[in-house]
Amino acid sequence: MKTPEKTRNINGHMVEYTQCGDLSISWWKVAERGDMLQKKLKEVNEMKRRWMYVILTTFFAVFLLYSCLPPTINSKEVTIVVDRLGVNRNATLILAQDGFNGEWKELTGTGGTYKFTVSDPNGVYSVAAVDDPNPDYEPQIQLFHSTLAEARTINLELWTADSDFATLTVNVPTPYATSNISVFFLEHHAPNRQLDSASVSLQMPKGKSTLVAVISDPVSWSPLKVYIKRDFNFQASGSLNIPSSGLIDPGELIGTDEDNHIYYSWVQDKTLVPAHLSWDMKIPEDMMISTDKYLAEHFSGKEDIYISWWKVTRDVPVTIKAGVTNLEPATSTISATDVDNDLPKVTFEPYVSTISDYSTRYYTFDISKKVTIGDYTNLSPTHIITVTPGYLAAASSVYMFPDITLASWVDEYKPTADYVIWGVDICLSPNTIDEMNSLKLGSEWTIFYSHLD
Repeated sequence: MKTPEKTRNINGHMVEYTQCGDLSISWWKVAERGDMLQKKLKEVNEMKRRWMYVILTTFFAVFLLYSCLPPTINSKEVTIVVDRLGVNRNATLILAQDGFNGEWKELTGTGGTYKFTVSDPNGVYSVAAVDDPNPDYEPQIQLFHSTLAEARTINLELWTADSDFATLTVNVPTPYATSNISVFFLEHHAPNRQLDSASVSLQMPKGKSTLVAVISDPVSWSPLKVYIKRDFNFQASGSLNIPSSGLIDPGELIGTDEDNHIYYSWVQDKTLVPAHLSWDMKIPEDMMISTDKYLAEHFSGKEDIYISWWKVTRDVPVTIKAGVTNLEPATSTISATDVDNDLPKVTFEPYVSTISDYSTRYYTFDISKKVTIGDYTNLSPTHIITVTPGYLAAASSVYMFPDITLASWVDEYKPTADYVIWGVDICLSPNTIDEMNSLKLGSEWTIFYSHLD
């Protein structure tokens, strides 16, 4: 059943899509399933769905940055959080390995949170995550390999299901009965919806966070009023009545730096008002509290490289870090690919940061299989893999896809020996992965994607 427009949070960037069994992204529409019979159409849809998703994932990185969890207190404990637009729900399968040679173990999660202890003397560990709710489509598979010194929190963004949403009916004061309204809650937004007799019904994710609504002019889309409701607890279908007394004037303009492509999202609790829908406004001063902040964002691209940069701040505007826009493609970072025991073997040439005070924090790449349909052969990503420099150093710069023999790791979850790697993301930052994942105030980082030679 086709559900209303939703969004995906691809690490600092909200992507609109319509979910109808398969994933459709607004500016790269994937055809809906029809009545055609075969596995070929299924492969076409799946290939498009997965490939387009990974294009965006590699562009904007793999880590989900809105769980806002602090690092775990136990210095040897790793915490994994499954996040679905702010809804925390268990995955199909979460596995963990202690060290390089420890047995892979299946973890049990509660409300989308998993924990395990690492005993390896060098703090080396690995996590494999699978989400496989629909037999008609290939599963989401992500692997994360690190050391305790580099990361102890792992935030995994997985797809939502209709059960993660409920209907929220929003009622506004009658003077705005025919205006537009945009509603932001958790990592989902419903932009520029036309009110009908001062009311609109929306599909919103279940959860608890700050809810933001912006009433705008139906013709110019200029913001008229802003409504902010803290600690909004939405667990089942219901209604929200916005009183006149709760409406405030829009904040002053930030002054977006369009020359350098810097834009600003609002971060309020676990809710994001994305930059492309914030009207370049500041959070209204009278409603801003100590935990509110902005996420400054920059995106640019040129031949063989796509660059993104973020900074968490309360002071706006900001200036982009020197050197970010001058990054060059790191096309030799993955220097060789091979197969060992029918599993991928990937050799790295460690990247040395060219930006002052920024260190390499992780590499992300995807493994793809070849899909031939008629006269055409395309690539369909099957696994998204993140490795840290410390893990690679302990592995002599050679990444070996793990040989997982658990019964729950079925053949469908294993990569093809005839795999392809097209590119790699590299994250550079003065901050740790845990600080970036928790959106620590003042943290900043860049992620750039390079096509490989």
